[in-house]
Amino acid sequence: MVVRVAYMGIPGSNSEQAATELAGAMGWDVFALIPEEDSRNTVAALDSGEADYGVVASRNVTAGPVMETEESLRGRDDIEILRALWLPIHHCVFVKHPGIEVRRVASHIQALLQTREHLDALYPGTDRVEVSDTAVAAEMLSKGELPEDTAVVCRRNAGEMFNLLMVHENIEDMEGNMTEFQLLRRRT
Repeated sequence: MVVRVAYMGIPGSNSEQAATELAGAMGWDVFALIPEEDSRNTVAALDSGEADYGVVASRNVTAGPVMETEESLRGRDDIEILRALWLPIHHCVFVKHPGIEVRRVASHIQALLQTREHLDALYPGTDRVEVSDTAVAAEMLSKGELPEDTAVVCRRNAGEMFNLLMVHENIEDMEGNMTEFQLLRRRT
């Protein structure tokens, strides 16, 4: 039987990595990852029966609680946490083309918070654009859904997956930056 695991994010996201590691920790040999982009959709996949389990980010050592997860689980005593995993988080900056003058930086709010000091030093005065996931930001830039003068903050593999150019690596403000991810299921 295939275990279906929904996760907040898309391929290339930190949550995808956490979901893979949590599935391994549970000893599941055969599992299917279901990208749901955000916590709300991950919980909805549990509610609808589309997924057997869900993986969400709960808190980060630098930026604190993941508010979208807290809001998605508020008042939900029918969902239990089976396991938690602390995952090291490293952020990179990607652009679409070399030599771009960056006017805005896009990413998930947690990534923007975890890299605020570095971004202020690298791109002073630029606008910050919040999107649903770090890998979604990379995908949007790659597809032209963000202006070409945008830089994105994401995992290295996400930027590479979407054929972007890495201009800075490991820009998290705190050495040892980590996020806790939780494996959820509906109570039976």
